[in-house]
Amino acid sequence: NGAELVVIDPQYSATAVHADQWIPIRPGADAALALATARHIWNTGRIDLDYVREQTDLPILVRLDTGRFLNEADLLEAGRRELVYAWDAKAGAPAAAPGAPTNTDHPRLDGGALAPPIEGRFTVKLRDGSETVVVPVGALLREHLEPWSFAATAEVTGLAPEQIEKFAEGFAAAKRPMVLSSWGSNRFLHSDQMNRAKILCLSLKGAVGRKG
Repeated sequence: NGAELVVIDPQYSATAVHADQWIPIRPGADAALALATARHIWNTGRIDLDYVREQTDLPILVRLDTGRFLNEADLLEAGRRELVYAWDAKAGAPAAAPGAPTNTDHPRLDGGALAPPIEGRFTVKLRDGSETVVVPVGALLREHLEPWSFAATAEVTGLAPEQIEKFAEGFAAAKRPMVLSSWGSNRFLHSDQMNRAKILCLSLKGAVGRKG
């Protein structure tokens, strides 16, 4: 039906025979390929921002001094630690994240009119009068992805940089990419990190929980 099938497998398997692309990755290097793909999605502006704002924690603010989410207890004497914040660009101040406990009419992290950024660096005043710098989770993620260029990923995966770029571009350009991840990568000790990286790629594209 017009879909392109890419098989990522160290072996030229019975499935790879029928693939449009076969990617003979070095065993255990799946996460590296996924991180390079996520980096490419981000750098080429293919992120589904509405989806990311609603369905992920990328807009949530993190304190750089503690590495923890900015919460109401940081700002108010009687504040709650379970109430976290995103950045309100119009107000130039943190705002309670939609979907937080006080906003019962928003059961999901729906940015709505707030449309919080997923990158940036902001200064907030704490309840004791001191100031701290906060950033969205997305800013920390972007920093983590930056080293995963096609060349650096090639060294880890054993693939050619051009092959990695072709796969990453195909994934980024797809209207609704899908990952079928079976027992292959899940046999590894760090398979949770492999799968998180794959889910990250799908989340950036807004492809989890949608038909297509």
